[in-house]
Amino acid sequence: MKTVAVDKYQRVRLPDVKGGQRFAYENKGNGVLVLTEVKPVEPKPTKSRLIKNRHGFTVLQSDQPIDEEALKRALADFP
Repeated sequence: MKTVAVDKYQRVRLPDVKGGQRFAYENKGNGVLVLTEVKPVEPKPTKSRLIKNRHGFTVLQSDQPIDEEALKRALADFP
């Protein structure tokens, strides 16, 4: 059994992990901690295309829904 120590900054070095890996932890009580590696979710590429609408304007059509609140926040910073 290997043991690890916590430093004064509350860090623990696990010898078999690489930098940047992420873990979820669960405290089972009685001194038992369970670490589970969390894999990043690969984002699905967005499919979009430029089309002419019925009024003759070029618009972007996407297969993803548009978050209108995020769009408003982004446009609020635009000069």
